[in-house]
Amino acid sequence: MPLPPFVSRRFPHLLAGLLLLLFATPTWAQTVTVTGQVVNAQTQEPVPFAILGVRGKAIGTAADEQGRYLLRLPPDLRDTLIVSCVGFEPRLVPPTQLVAGQRVFQLTPQAQVLKGVTIQSRKVKPGKLGRTADKADVRWMAGSSGKTTVDDEWGWEMGTLLTPERRSYLEELHVYFTDNKYELLRFRLNLYTVKDNRPDQLLSTQDVQLICPPTRQGWLKLDLRPYNIVLDAQPVAATLQWLQSEKKDPEDKYFSIPVVRQKQPGMVERENGHAAWTVHNLLPSLYFTVLSEQK
Repeated sequence: MPLPPFVSRRFPHLLAGLLLLLFATPTWAQTVTVTGQVVNAQTQEPVPFAILGVRGKAIGTAADEQGRYLLRLPPDLRDTLIVSCVGFEPRLVPPTQLVAGQRVFQLTPQAQVLKGVTIQSRKVKPGKLGRTADKADVRWMAGSSGKTTVDDEWGWEMGTLLTPERRSYLEELHVYFTDNKYELLRFRLNLYTVKDNRPDQLLSTQDVQLICPPTRQGWLKLDLRPYNIVLDAQPVAATLQWLQSEKKDPEDKYFSIPVVRQKQPGMVERENGHAAWTVHNLLPSLYFTVLSEQK
């Protein structure tokens, strides 16, 4: 069986030719490298995997486990930097503060309102939400072949548009990896309201992470039952945000998720956690097992 063609996330069109053509190697000569740390304003402890970026632009990255970041910015940046993480209030950093040398950013935890989940006391029906097939027309790829680091790729998001028919409790997340050349891949599951076929307001209040074992391919499953996530019967965007990756060899660093073409919008992506969303008439192999309330 012939392999399906590839799609690079940097070049959203079908490419023919060698795999290496999929990966653009940006020139960083015109950028300024900024390093620092994101910490909890109340405890001064690190905020792991915080997201830094500029709204609407492909500028940004994700911090590491210790809240440390490496951010590449244009030398004439005039935009406000946004520092954010699930469970914290976003922090706006004017360019004047960056010029003045501010490198440690403090995030204030959001007040958590605990909501009881009562779906188990009602009549429910198991089901699936999303695309469950692993075969596809193309492979949607992400990676940075030939570079010693991929910090500039971290923060990228891709996901699917879903509409639960009934109020549903999420049991498991399933995502299919056709290719995976990394020793470690870490993603964050984000859920958003939808407006004009694009993610709008963040619904997630918990840091739900999916960790892919070394070079793992095929279906990867994440148990969501400990998080008590309930979706109402309205459109929602479910995305995976790339937080971390590790590979000793700088060559052949990429992973891919199969997608199929369709006539209506079904897949969304953006360069980092604050860039503009793009919408594609595609559907990725990503789904949830759910318990849906019945009348």
